[in-house]
Amino acid sequence: MINENSIFNEVRSNISLMCRDDCAGADLAAAAGLAISNKMKSVCVAPERVSEVWPWLENKKIKILSRFSVAMPINDDAMSVLSGNISACFRAGADGAIVFINMKNLQKFALEISNVRDDLFFNKTFGVGIDIEQIDVFDWNLLFGLLRIVRADSLVLRFTNDTGDKSDFVGRVFAMLDAARGDWGGAVNFVLGQNTVRLDQVYRLILKMKPDTISTTEFFIDNDM
Repeated sequence: MINENSIFNEVRSNISLMCRDDCAGADLAAAAGLAISNKMKSVCVAPERVSEVWPWLENKKIKILSRFSVAMPINDDAMSVLSGNISACFRAGADGAIVFINMKNLQKFALEISNVRDDLFFNKTFGVGIDIEQIDVFDWNLLFGLLRIVRADSLVLRFTNDTGDKSDFVGRVFAMLDAARGDWGGAVNFVLGQNTVRLDQVYRLILKMKPDTISTTEFFIDNDM
């Protein structure tokens, strides 16, 4: 159960679950139970876990998301395989997919995925995931423009190399919130694992700079919190 004496009390309605790749069987059942008992928005699992978690979350108003990673080369063959794997997850019960990609490859990916976006994600949600450390202060307007082109429903920012006080994480989040999003109206979500300090920092910044977006923001935590 999520700690009642933590930041989770304030952001409870914004919490979602990011299950590790090896979360299966009894652990996956426990994760589903955690999501249900805390009325979470979403549960994100590895593609092969979608069919396993679906019976537990069916009709629970909790979205099942599958996640994928895209590496180079980004070509017709790679996109065909990705599209097939995403479609298989949708048939297994997923409500959406998050595709994690390196920032330097995003423009090429956007050009490729835009050709199949409407058919592939019909009635499903499409999230683009990037490590926030790969995004420089002047990249945000370009990034939001590409999200508009592919009509992404969400940007999912993860932070995989936290160096504590030496990190410029807060500055990067500030730059993101300060950047013009144009007419891209999607949600910006965060994968912060078990780092409640970072979660609190992001939450306070959003409330200060973009309070109108907090209702659509999701904070993905680990399944063993």
